[in-house]
Amino acid sequence: MTKTDRKTIKSEKTVDARDIININAMPAKTWYWLGVNSSELSWNNSDEVFLGENIITAEAGRKYSDVIYEFTDVKTLYNHSLFTINAADGSEVTIIAKLDMINNMRALFNINVGKNAKVKLIELCKVNENTVCSDVNTFCEENGKFELIHMFAGKSNETDKLKMGEIYSNVKVDLVGDNSDFTYNMGYLAQGYDNFDYNIVVNHIGKKTNCDIKANGALKESAHKVFRGTIDFKTGSSYSVGAETETVLMLGEDVVNKTVPVILCSEENVSGTHGASIGELDEETLFYFESRGIDKEKAENIMARASIERLTGLIENEKVNEIIEKTLQEVLGED
Repeated sequence: MTKTDRKTIKSEKTVDARDIININAMPAKTWYWLGVNSSELSWNNSDEVFLGENIITAEAGRKYSDVIYEFTDVKTLYNHSLFTINAADGSEVTIIAKLDMINNMRALFNINVGKNAKVKLIELCKVNENTVCSDVNTFCEENGKFELIHMFAGKSNETDKLKMGEIYSNVKVDLVGDNSDFTYNMGYLAQGYDNFDYNIVVNHIGKKTNCDIKANGALKESAHKVFRGTIDFKTGSSYSVGAETETVLMLGEDVVNKTVPVILCSEENVSGTHGASIGELDEETLFYFESRGIDKEKAENIMARASIERLTGLIENEKVNEIIEKTLQEVLGED
């Protein structure tokens, strides 16, 4: 992240004397009129409190049980936390970060995956009227495997545009070692005037590297969302494979969705695919629910739930799955 010059801020945009930070920049720009090349984060750097660095070191050949970090009681308005995860050769570690608060948080993750090591990061983010900004930077060596699971959810607030939740997520993965691997799964639910903004960049550098990106989500009411997914096959990454797919369920006349799948290639013997499925609940599906006594609103909640509930099958942790269920109940207003 880079802070723009204050003079430029004054001439372009000022929001309550806060700084404007340029984030989520695409590595290859597209048409400017689409408004997806990057985003601007309104943030008060002068009032930000650094909560410290969390260093997690997995020793060679050892497997570590789930490590959970919870940020639910942060009292300062602007916060910044740094995580450094070092997984030595042959080690395995799972990190769970729960970002559920009423104030603003920037969480930076620097992850080093050694040879034959495995790192799994699970982020559980819920926003109300605050902003959460997650930045994940990962370096994978030979046969290293990195798995990232994101759950993003916002509560509904249709009465005031200023009371919206915002989530910014930037993921950069360098598959440097041969046979290194990255798997990504995201489930999201944006409601009210929520603004969710994602940027994923995977650099295939070593030979026979692999990435698989899957994003599923629902937009309700007047929510906005941008998803950028870039798979970049660098010179020398022969026999590498990359795939990205997104499924978006649009449950409101005023929702705005922008999906930008990109594949860049400077190597011949590679395979890259991308696709997106975007749509509303069709009449046949609604009729199916109605025939079983389920009205449209309940049917939409059931389908919105499914985008996030699928993650529970990927997480072998009972406490985490309980957190996901509780979060869904809260944001959907279920008893």
